[in-house]
Amino acid sequence: MNGHPEKPEMNGHATSNGRVPSSKDDEKKPNVLQRIANKIIWFFETGFEKIGIFVSTHPWKTILISVIITGLFCIGAGVNFTETNDNSVIWVPADSDFLAHKRYVESAYPSTTRFFYLIFVSSNVMSAAVIKEIYNAYDAIMNINSGSTNFSSICLMSGGNCLVTSVLELWSYDNGTISGLSDATIQTAVNNETTSPMYKSPWEATKVLGERYPISGSTISSAKAAIMTFYINTPDDKSIAEAWEQLALDRAEQGFDKNIKTYYFATRSRSDEAGDTIRKDVNLLSVGYLLVIIYLFIVFGRLNCVEQRVGLSLAGIIVIGMSLGFSFGLSSAAGWEYGPLHSILPFLLLGIGVDDMFVVVGSYQSLSHHELSLPLTQRMGKLLRHAGVSILVTSVTDILAFGIGATTTLPALKSFCIFSCLGILGLFSLSITFFLACFTLDIQRTEQGRNACICCYKHKPDYKPNKCSQRNNFNIFLRKYYSKLILKLPVKIVVVVISVGLLGLNIWGFVNLKQDYNDNWFFPSDSYAYEFNEMKDKYFPGGGAIGGVYCKNIDYHGSRSRFELLNTTLSSNQYITNGSVDSWFKSYTDWLDGSPAAASGKTTNNYPNSENDFADLLYTFVTTEVTGKRHARYIKFLNSTGTLDIGTTNIPYQHISFDTAADEIVAMDSVVDLVKGIFSESECFPYARFYLQWQTNKVIKNELFRNLGLAAACVFVVTLVLIANLWTSLLVFSCVIMTLVDVAGIMHLWGLSINIVSCINLVIAIGLAVDYSAHIGHCFMTFVGDRNERVKATLVEMGNPVFSGGFSTFLAFILLAASKSYIFTTFFQIFFLVVIFGLFHGLVYLPVLLSWIGPSAYSTADRRYKGDDVDLDNNKSSSLQGHDNLAMKST
Repeated sequence: MNGHPEKPEMNGHATSNGRVPSSKDDEKKPNVLQRIANKIIWFFETGFEKIGIFVSTHPWKTILISVIITGLFCIGAGVNFTETNDNSVIWVPADSDFLAHKRYVESAYPSTTRFFYLIFVSSNVMSAAVIKEIYNAYDAIMNINSGSTNFSSICLMSGGNCLVTSVLELWSYDNGTISGLSDATIQTAVNNETTSPMYKSPWEATKVLGERYPISGSTISSAKAAIMTFYINTPDDKSIAEAWEQLALDRAEQGFDKNIKTYYFATRSRSDEAGDTIRKDVNLLSVGYLLVIIYLFIVFGRLNCVEQRVGLSLAGIIVIGMSLGFSFGLSSAAGWEYGPLHSILPFLLLGIGVDDMFVVVGSYQSLSHHELSLPLTQRMGKLLRHAGVSILVTSVTDILAFGIGATTTLPALKSFCIFSCLGILGLFSLSITFFLACFTLDIQRTEQGRNACICCYKHKPDYKPNKCSQRNNFNIFLRKYYSKLILKLPVKIVVVVISVGLLGLNIWGFVNLKQDYNDNWFFPSDSYAYEFNEMKDKYFPGGGAIGGVYCKNIDYHGSRSRFELLNTTLSSNQYITNGSVDSWFKSYTDWLDGSPAAASGKTTNNYPNSENDFADLLYTFVTTEVTGKRHARYIKFLNSTGTLDIGTTNIPYQHISFDTAADEIVAMDSVVDLVKGIFSESECFPYARFYLQWQTNKVIKNELFRNLGLAAACVFVVTLVLIANLWTSLLVFSCVIMTLVDVAGIMHLWGLSINIVSCINLVIAIGLAVDYSAHIGHCFMTFVGDRNERVKATLVEMGNPVFSGGFSTFLAFILLAASKSYIFTTFFQIFFLVVIFGLFHGLVYLPVLLSWIGPSAYSTADRRYKGDDVDLDNNKSSSLQGHDNLAMKST
């Protein structure tokens, strides 16, 4: 349907849409849905026009009120701001059973041990020279003092000695003995000793020496790496241990011997480095913002003394800062915590906010000559009439996209999405109030001929801007060349072929996108913690995750058959390392089978007669018998005198090593199902520290598809309501979907995977992808004429703001390519793809579709493309207004 009936004159524009009906269909009256859509558009356009008039009438009051309200919200951040880096909480679904299990295990088996590690790498750490240097490193660490604290005062004791495991145990850390060693004596000791002379515990070379040679055979002739572990018994005030750890880290950073590469790590390193990851990139953030300010300065105005818009550019950045304050203040007041992922929020708001500002400024630059002749307040009303709906569409879709993300069970994603929703709400509100008021004042300044940098200085009436500043080369390019080129039939065909080809390729990539996660990703790639973990994985990979079956509130005496079944099925499970299941119940019943004297009169058929006898004999077993003492730490008695009660028990096991996150999930589920098949969850449950991470991996893929699907549905509904045209909404929606598929497909080709970081970035991508195409789709509906004319007018009016919004977003995060943070580098890679594909679909693919199958304009549309015969270089009609207003004229 290409026509509308004449309407009464509205807002100073023509009484007709200016089109000549070409068929009987064009003369048909709008149907019910079209009339509803027209009412919706009229309502929003009229409302925004009134807001624009009010703000431009009272610019200083609007600025003052905006600052006061934002300042009040910022108080929340100062009063209740909290930050967390606890990965075991923020990455795990809030309703996960493993969180409850974690709390129980930590209360029943509290860990008071901390660690400091050193890894030494050399061509052969078993040579006498290297062994002596390793001792020198040991001696240097042992002599570190933190005030009155040294390692000896906080170490974990074993056999009367501070526990430090390494190859040096073989010589009891005796300097005299070690100084006299030769290569031959070292090799003999490493291959023959099985018990630590110092601690009288089993000693295995495989645990302290890495990359041993020969690889096969029993005799070790050399090794590439050695690890030394200092065990710290945490005092009541853990700051004492942390202070010593920091001194040890500082000493290790200095190095010990130039011929030996040393890597180091401490318990405090995880929280230290995770927090420093973001702080190290603050300079990149600052420079990115500076680049955007410079770009805004160039694009918003013209390079002469009057028409520069330095103040407006700064106002735009202030709006983003105020939005951040609004978000942080309100979120903090509501009790939401700031996490590692929130560090990308300034970049997100910068990208969305600058895009909104370009739309506002671009709409003013595209007012018709008739509209430009109106008083300033009416001009700003017309500006917001055109720009308000476009900004509203993208803001509401962004808010709903993040709102869907906020329904997730993952605390980190939920908190980030809530911060984002409030930040985008702040951006929208401040863009149509604070920024519009600043824009009004800036236009008043230019019309009065005041200097852009020194506003009190007024140029003489005969001041003439330099000719170069009067040209808008990008708009000229859009009008003279690009808008014509994109509408040529061969070019349209090429665009469609490329779009379909990319879609097909990236559907394949999307389907093959893998799921993976690595704790080490969250350390900067140039940090000592990252390097240590890389070396540890290389030289000391060890076995798989260690877990345990924890039991409580159970009749141990009456559960013999169930514990025996647990031991049998767990030991034979394909995901459990052979021989790693260490069941205290089996050791206990094996001891009873030997008819020990302590069991006399308390057993029948070598099994306790009652629950009390069971507990008494078990206590005897773990406190007096050699085989039972090793189980003592796994069994917690509620009391040690009178009638004994067994509290919590643990049967440890170890998983095999896995290559993929998918294998880890299957293994975890296998053990969980195995235990649930024997005991109720209130009786026994399996738990391992890594299960928290594996549980996140298990749900993240479903969470991603759920969030993307619901967010995409909301995007379509919102664009349908606000654009008020089904066909245009479908076309815009297709651009969003194709952009997401293309981004996900390239992620696979670039080696990225599905994890919590990429999941959040893909949710963000929906909002940005909408921005690039929704502005084009909405603008197309506001022009009358044939489809090609309307596409040309749309590209000339909205092409520059959309491109500038995308390019400024790119400028904001381009420096993150140099970041060492996984969060920031992933953010850069995904956002780079979003900008590239978003601009392609918004400025290339969508215009082609609209030129072929675009719907008719709004019934309120009253603008028409000027034509191609305007003198672009000499047009002076918009002097002192930023750019040439060449997109349209009033019909």
